[in-house]
Amino acid sequence: MWLEISSFIIHWLMALAFFMLIPLPFFLKGMQGENLLFIKKLYRPIMHFAHVGLIGSIITGIFLIQNGLSWWLIVVFVLWLTIGALLGVTAKNLRLSMGNNNKDRSVLTFSSMLTVTIIGMFILKFANWF
Repeated sequence: MWLEISSFIIHWLMALAFFMLIPLPFFLKGMQGENLLFIKKLYRPIMHFAHVGLIGSIITGIFLIQNGLSWWLIVVFVLWLTIGALLGVTAKNLRLSMGNNNKDRSVLTFSSMLTVTIIGMFILKFANWF
């Protein structure tokens, strides 16, 4: 019982990392100059926290599985893999764009796709499908 409760709490705390990633494309689209550089520097550690959250969410999610293999679990796992891939590509493009202070379309594109995928994951988790 305590394992399930602690896994549930940690799972929710790891989800905070993904909530912090949702506004990134809006910040990248609307800011210029020093503000844009500040946002890029601010989101570097958030990206690291999100990587930790990605690993932590799969570990704690395994402890929360009750029904075994289902279509819902397969879709969540595919979305988790997609978020992981987009998180890695976004973090790399963000790191590479730190040198130039102008807007980089690839960071905006991948962070937008990451945001849509994260919102899709939360919709799937909280929609009453059963």
